[in-house]
Amino acid sequence: MNEALSIKKLGDIDEAIRFLNIGCEVIERFTPDLLSLLSVMARFSRMVSAIAPVEPLVPKDFHLAELVSLAHLHRLMNQVVVSTKQRFRMRIYILGKGISIASRYLISKIKDIVVTKSQDQKEWREIVEIEQDFNTLSRESLQSFRTLLEVLSGEDARRLSQDLRIKTASTHPTNHVA
Repeated sequence: MNEALSIKKLGDIDEAIRFLNIGCEVIERFTPDLLSLLSVMARFSRMVSAIAPVEPLVPKDFHLAELVSLAHLHRLMNQVVVSTKQRFRMRIYILGKGISIASRYLISKIKDIVVTKSQDQKEWREIVEIEQDFNTLSRESLQSFRTLLEVLSGEDARRLSQDLRIKTASTHPTNHVA
């Protein structure tokens, strides 16, 4: 998105839109895999007896009003939920909702700009901000994955790895090696 914005500033709107299209395709391909990872993580978190303390999302880290509200809800619910395992699963759920929201908005905004070939600075800035939100959610998801890996037994970690390989092979058949 930043490359597209830089190219737009140089005056080549067609090339900038081509970059936006590429970014849109990446988001469309990446989102289901990330949501699938979160789903597998939630399933495996039930097997863990203890998880490190889970911090809630920080509202000021987001631009989209829906994500700010979701982060506030997460902070509130984090005080109500008692066990760290429940907090972890709630975090996974909130991250999944946030990723769905951010990707839907990002794809929609990109397609709007592509169709209209808009050069409106505000619309382009919104895309960059939504991309930052999506990246924040992606980083938080990966941090949650690391947290889960740290507490899984060796056998559970192997099963998680197998589950992820199976999911990846079924969603991307060209990646499957016979």
